[in-house]
Amino acid sequence: MDFNGKVAIVTGGSNGIGKETALLFGKRNARVVVSDIADEAGEAVAAEIRQAGGQAIYVHCDVSKTPDWLALVAKTNETWGRIDFLINNAGVLIGKKVVDQTEEELDLLYNVDIKGVFLGCKYTIPEMLKVGGGSIVNIGSISGLVGLTEQAGYCAAKGAVVNLTRQVAVDYTSQGIRCNVVCPGSIM
Repeated sequence: MDFNGKVAIVTGGSNGIGKETALLFGKRNARVVVSDIADEAGEAVAAEIRQAGGQAIYVHCDVSKTPDWLALVAKTNETWGRIDFLINNAGVLIGKKVVDQTEEELDLLYNVDIKGVFLGCKYTIPEMLKVGGGSIVNIGSISGLVGLTEQAGYCAAKGAVVNLTRQVAVDYTSQGIRCNVVCPGSIM
């Protein structure tokens, strides 16, 4: 697959699944927007793509905050004028039983793992519609499909990602936007 001329945003792009996804988009000739809150590591991923001959920028974004999403979309448009792909990868895991999970931990899980995905869809879909469609891949988790030991809040948040993905697909597939979820198991 050659994504020449296409633009991909990858949240949580500084390490793990996000980093490897960003590098793969770069190898496939997409223009890549690496996004994260780990600025030094995110800049390094964008630099690695450029050093390999690709096109990439880094944009700081706390996915739980609307102003950060608006700035990310604006910088992407300012740089490349379009958005074709969104990989909603940013996430946190705090593994605890329901009685041990604090409200603050639950708020963090929900703000990053589901609100971040929601906001990503909310602010990139209008841009995808302007160019005739696009593709959104939300990174869920096996934890969103089955209960796992000591992952009460995480399972709930990732289950919400699975169902939000279904809803976005139902609402926007007729307008040329695909929305899928990938549910990996444990990843280093």
